[in-house]
Formats: sequence, C-alpha cells, structure tokens
Amino acid sequence: MPTPEEHPMIRHRRTVAAAMATAGLALFAGGAVAHAETPDEKFATAVTAMGIPIGPNEDLPLLGQRVCGMLDTGLTGNPNPVPAVRGVVSTLAGNMTREQAVGLMRASVAVYCPQWGRYMGR
Repeated sequence: MPTPEEHPMIRHRRTVAAAMATAGLALFAGGAVAHAETPDEKFATAVTAMGIPIGPNEDLPLLGQRVCGMLDTGLTGNPNPVPAVRGVVSTLAGNMTREQAVGLMRASVAVYCPQWGRYMGR
C-alpha cells in the first residue's frame, strides 16, 4: 500500500498547488519583467502556468471576465457567498479539474474583479 506521500492523488494535488503558487507569483511578482504586462497578459500567464486547457478559439480575457460576471450575479447582496463560489467552481469544472477551476476563478478575481478577493479563501 502506498504511503500518503506516494499516493497519486496527493502528488497530483501537490503538483496543482505548486502550479497555482507559481501562477500567483507570476501574477503579482512581475516587477522583474522589462515591460508592464496588461491585465489580459497577466491572466493568460497565470492560466498557462496552471496548465488549464483552453481551446484555440477561446477568448481568454472574456472567460476571466465571465467568471467575474458569475461572481457579480451570485455575490451581490448575498450574505452567504459559499453557494455562489461553489457554483462558479462547479460550472468551470465541467472542462477541467476542480483544482484548475478554483485556480481559474482565483486568477480571474485577482486580475478582473479584486473586489471579490475576500471570498476566495486561502
């Protein structure tokens, strides 16, 4: 029987967590870059770093803005943000892993709708 460290799911989660941390650093530690990235470039960098599958005809900035639109609809005036956040993750998880869906939502919030950042958890 594999130890917890050898279990494939634990390794996968650690890999996804490391990718999300890398994406977060890429999103916010861009000071060493010679030119300033646009918000759309920051978002694309974060999504690429997480390995999220994006179709060739997908408008990536629009996807991030749609995530914010879902959060706007679900969180505005709602005293309990949990169902709205879970709903966004469930919607996104149709085409990717749950971890990637959470990462995409967090990247969207960081770039396009930081007012919802307090609901994103750790």
